[in-house]
Amino acid sequence: MGELISPAEFLKRLDERAMPRYTTGQVARYLHVPESTIRAWFYGTVYGRHLHTRRFEPIIPPIGSPVDAPADPQLLSFYDIASAHILCAFKKGGVGGDHLRDIVNSLREEYPGSPYPLLEKEFYRFGQDVVHRAAGEMLNLGKPHKKGRRQLVFEKIVQRFLSRVDVDSEKMPFRFAPVFGSGRGRAWIVIDPNYGGGRPVVEGTGIPAEVIARRSQGGESVAALARDYRLSPRAIQEAVTYIQHKAA
Repeated sequence: MGELISPAEFLKRLDERAMPRYTTGQVARYLHVPESTIRAWFYGTVYGRHLHTRRFEPIIPPIGSPVDAPADPQLLSFYDIASAHILCAFKKGGVGGDHLRDIVNSLREEYPGSPYPLLEKEFYRFGQDVVHRAAGEMLNLGKPHKKGRRQLVFEKIVQRFLSRVDVDSEKMPFRFAPVFGSGRGRAWIVIDPNYGGGRPVVEGTGIPAEVIARRSQGGESVAALARDYRLSPRAIQEAVTYIQHKAA
C-alpha cells in the first residue's frame, strides 16, 4: 500500500516548476520567437503543400505528451519554457531546424533517461561540451576556414543565455531572464514561477512587466511609473522595452 500523506504535504512535495501553466502563445511572447516555432519545437508541425508535405517531428516534447501533436496543445511548464530558452540560444548561434534536434538527441544519447536533456545536473556539468562538439561539426560543414570564429561566436551566445538562468542545488532552473535586445548588462526582467503567476516580472518584485507596459502605453510617464512602483526609471524602461520587443 502506498504512503498516505496529507493534502498539505502533497502540495508541499509538488514541484510547481513542472506544473503546466503556459500556452504556446505566451511562451512565444515571453521569449520573443514566433508561436509557430514554439509549436514546432514542442509538438512538431507539417510543412509543404498538397502532396508534397513533410512532418517536422518535435524536438523537446512536453513530459507526458502524446506522440502525435494534439489539435489543442497542452499547457507547457516552467521547465519547458526554460528548455525553450536554451534552444533559443542555439538558434541565435546559427543552429536551426533538424540540427537542433541532432543536438538534443546527442544529449539524450549521452545521458539516457533524463526527462529534461537541456536542464539538470548532467547538462550543466558536462552537457555543454556535448553541445559545443555537435554544434561545431554542424556550423563548420563546408567552411573549414571559419571554424574557429563560428564556433567561438556560438559558444559565447550560449553562455550569454545560460548566464541568465538561476539554478538550485540540483542544477535545475528556478528562474531565468529572457534575452532581448543585446542581451548584455543587468537582467531586469525575469520569469519565476513564484512571482506574478510565472509571468515576466521586474527582477526582485512581483510586478508584471506587461502591467507596466500597459500603463506606459496608456500615456503615463516613466518618471510617474517609477514613483508609483518605487522602481528605478531604468527598470520601468526595460519592462516597456521587453514587452514591445518583436519576435525574431
